[in-house]
Amino acid sequence: VGPSRSETKMSAVLEGSDVVFPTKLMNEHLICSLCMGYLRDAQTITECLHTFCKRCVHLHFREYATCPTCEITLGPAPFEKLRSDRAMQNIVDKVFPHFAKEEAAAEKHYQEGSSGKRKSDEASAESDSKRKKLLGSVAAKRSKAEKQAAAAASAKKICLSLFPCEDGPGENLPKLLKPYLRSSMEATVRQYKAYLANKLLEDHGLQVATHQLELQCKGQALKDESTIVSIWKALWNATNDLELKFMIKK
Repeated sequence: VGPSRSETKMSAVLEGSDVVFPTKLMNEHLICSLCMGYLRDAQTITECLHTFCKRCVHLHFREYATCPTCEITLGPAPFEKLRSDRAMQNIVDKVFPHFAKEEAAAEKHYQEGSSGKRKSDEASAESDSKRKKLLGSVAAKRSKAEKQAAAAASAKKICLSLFPCEDGPGENLPKLLKPYLRSSMEATVRQYKAYLANKLLEDHGLQVATHQLELQCKGQALKDESTIVSIWKALWNATNDLELKFMIKK
């Protein structure tokens, strides 16, 4: 039995020497989780390999020394853990070439108009007006695309709760101040263990190593590489929020 029409539309298709695919398949990998827009001047954190816009992650590091996605602690000099990610930025520019081209064209148009001396104040005002209109058009197109991408990314989230185990052989832990979360479907148990260790330290001053923690779903211990969506499908499969429990390993 061949794939349905909807499955075909959502799959990559080989056309001659080109591979054609819907941008929805790539959106979640090309979006900065801080601004929910497509990556610009992409920079990657070397400790966890999460990628953000340069401006966004620099603003984040002014207040926090953690990764915005997995909240791993980056020490006293988080900027040193950043690397320019040209490979990722090249992918964004190739998938959405019109953004970079339109911005470059708008800036070039403005620079060419500004290179010579203005003959009059009226000519200068007209040039500025054209530049603002051109840049405004580019910004409007990007804003629309970013909103569509944000909507697509939001649709791929799972609501879950994190509460300590109240029974079992392991040591009990205190409750998190904010136990209810909205998670990426591809987030892993390993990432949530790092998140828990950080939150237990922030909320209660309790220092627990990541490897000491155990996450459970319906009483079953979860492997570090398991993703939230795989846990949902294999163990939960319910309409209400996913419930995860945590404890100190025996």
